[in-house]
Amino acid sequence: NFREGIHIRETEKEVAKIEDYLRKKEGVTLIASAIGGGHPRFLLTYSVPVEAANQYSSILVSVKDYKMIDKMLPGIQKDLESMFPDACINVKKFNLGPATGGKIQLRINGTDPEVLRELAEKAMKIFREEGAKAVRSEWGEKIKVPVPILAEDRAMALGITRPMVAQAIEANFSGTTTGVYREGVNLIPIIARAPYAERDTIEDLSEIQIYSPMARKYIPIMQVLNGVKTEWETARLARWHRRLMLKVHADPRGAELPAELMERVKPKIEEALGVDLAAYRGKPLGKDEKWTAKTIPIKYDDAIPIKGKPGYFIAWGGELEDSADAQKQLAANIPIYFGMMILIVIFMFNAFRQPLIIWLTVPLAIIGVTVGLLLLKQPFGFMALLGLMSLSGMLIKNAIVLIDQIDINIRSGMDRFNAIVESGVSRMQPVMMAALTTMMGMIPLFKDAFFVSMAVTIVFGLGFATGLTLIFVPVLYATFFKIK
Repeated sequence: NFREGIHIRETEKEVAKIEDYLRKKEGVTLIASAIGGGHPRFLLTYSVPVEAANQYSSILVSVKDYKMIDKMLPGIQKDLESMFPDACINVKKFNLGPATGGKIQLRINGTDPEVLRELAEKAMKIFREEGAKAVRSEWGEKIKVPVPILAEDRAMALGITRPMVAQAIEANFSGTTTGVYREGVNLIPIIARAPYAERDTIEDLSEIQIYSPMARKYIPIMQVLNGVKTEWETARLARWHRRLMLKVHADPRGAELPAELMERVKPKIEEALGVDLAAYRGKPLGKDEKWTAKTIPIKYDDAIPIKGKPGYFIAWGGELEDSADAQKQLAANIPIYFGMMILIVIFMFNAFRQPLIIWLTVPLAIIGVTVGLLLLKQPFGFMALLGLMSLSGMLIKNAIVLIDQIDINIRSGMDRFNAIVESGVSRMQPVMMAALTTMMGMIPLFKDAFFVSMAVTIVFGLGFATGLTLIFVPVLYATFFKIK
């Protein structure tokens, strides 16, 4: 985003400078720019960015090798920020999914636009101090607007109303649609407006002619105006649930995760904006309690009141809000289906101890999942949670195979201790092979930006848990059934 109010032709010139810079970067193969909006949907998972204005531009860059992207991003971000200090630059990987804006978002609701801007400035200052990039508000900066001052008495005498003045000015500068031209299946509007030389500057306003019903002729528009004043106004306003809303966006720099940036900025912003903690959760901050990111948990479509400002609320949005909503939806149904899984295992063994042993092996996966996500720097989001749920089914299957073999050996007359040892040895190969084939099938998804967190969860969780299951299940079986 360039400065608010810039002409689209000026945006085009600035984008040309960025394209020249990018062409000189090693590894860049193709560049595609969209000015004034986003690119057309060329991929099913791609959504057109919601920003659309003269100052907005979206540039897609293709490189020789995807492995180069992570190394190139910080340098390009730094260079473009120094080249265009008055622009909002956000260099990031191509997003396979909805264009939701910044990774971290803050919604501020209220009634007075000036108060909302004041609160947003405090939040954006903290974001910048904590090293966030592309910090911006959806309203943007105020722009200068010329406002004609209507001389009510002279206008009434000439039979001219305020809408007539507005229509005359619009027809001169913006133009009016006089017809439609059909070209194949496309309908192209025909717009009539004054020549460029007569609408180039605000001084051309004095040359506009407006029709007077009382005088029955065209007269200079300045006869019904007391002049033109310049005012600052907000070009775009947004609402949330029919309440005036200003949304602040921010993104983490480099390899930092959104959750890590949120951990630092969330408590500072909540305190700076004066969140009424007592009204929100029913009790104020304790004497020994420190305000942290977990003091107020992120909820979907939340409304956190601001102290001393009735009718003003804030709420956190972005990826973390979407993740909280997805987890809430899953949490409503997970107990039902996990309960059904437990009952099925109980009916299968017609006992309680074997199902208990099986379900005690499921938490072992958390060890591998934690190691994998930390090692590959992946967030525990919706896709990771989906992978963890799938992983639980795989581990239950492995435990069932092992315990069922132990029961079969005992029923065949084998010594109970030897039955446990023999089942572990005989079932090790099929269990390990089944886990290995599943892991090998998921490893190619490490390169996929959308499924990588799910793949990491399954591969590392299954790998760790399978090895531990072959030890943990026999030990628990011997413990529960008192076998020595």
